Amino acid sequence: MYVVEMADPVDRYHYRVKSILCSQKTAFQSVVIADTYNHGVALYLDGVIQSAAHDEDLYHEMLVQPAMLLHEKPADVLIIGGGEGATLREVLAHRTVRKAVMVDIDQEAVELCRLHLTEWHCGAFEDPRAEIHFRDGREFIENDDRQYDVVIVDVVDMLDNGPAQRLYTRQFYELIKKRLRPGGILAIQGLEFSINHWKDHTALRRTLQTVFANVGSYHLNIPSFLCSWGFLMASDRIDALDLVSPLDIEGRISAKLDPDWLDHLTGELLHASFCNCRELKLYLSLPGPIVDDDDRYVRLPDIQEVDPTWERLRLVRDDWWP
Repeated sequence: MYVVEMADPVDRYHYRVKSILCSQKTAFQSVVIADTYNHGVALYLDGVIQSAAHDEDLYHEMLVQPAMLLHEKPADVLIIGGGEGATLREVLAHRTVRKAVMVDIDQEAVELCRLHLTEWHCGAFEDPRAEIHFRDGREFIENDDRQYDVVIVDVVDMLDNGPAQRLYTRQFYELIKKRLRPGGILAIQGLEFSINHWKDHTALRRTLQTVFANVGSYHLNIPSFLCSWGFLMASDRIDALDLVSPLDIEGRISAKLDPDWLDHLTGELLHASFCNCRELKLYLSLPGPIVDDDDRYVRLPDIQEVDPTWERLRLVRDDWWP
């Protein structure tokens, strides 16, 4: 059996699976947890892979650790999304953290992850420093008057005018900025960023640049995503490009984390992730749309003709290949 993810109207990704551990429709989305041959157990939400056992630590280290390392002493951290609990796990690895607030809209999905993805969260939900809320992330931050050192947004991809788009807009980032202490840092998953697919990432970057003085893009290949994935950091006082020396990064890792905590991230890797080829540098400099509450942002395809009826996910038999 294969899980077939329709990555876009013309590309299909086939993941051969040993078994389906969970397939459930919650009040907000479909949840599929499958044991795949090449990537281990993998989580799919609404037909899009979110993380897989063989490289989820790579993704979550790259999302969380740069901002946590760049901040001198992150004590209070807010996570929007991150239902697997792995983002929370990475935050709580820092000894300086006294409170990690996680907000996810889908309690059913989180409970399924809690049950089936124990190697992701590693008991982070039970950590006394963790505070879990099941509600809309934007509504939470509109009504929460606490201040944070780091905010991490790890939500599903931005689809055309879909519900998650409210968590990618200029107005949402302005709300986050009000909740950041001086020197605070925002980190978000920034969608695919490659020479084939870059328009959504650069739209997010431009959106952040309307709110924050310093915005940094970085990216890394995530094998289970079958592409190079982008991330973004934003701050008014701290420039992500200040974190450029591999030796400085290694020093921060040694000072802030247990020596055996990280599986992938090194000073050299993080330094390299901020480097771009000439083509990507050009794309980052181009003008274009931003994501705004008042204007419907339409994800720009890399082809001109698409089939509007394509499915996000389906299962096929082993003998599908001709």
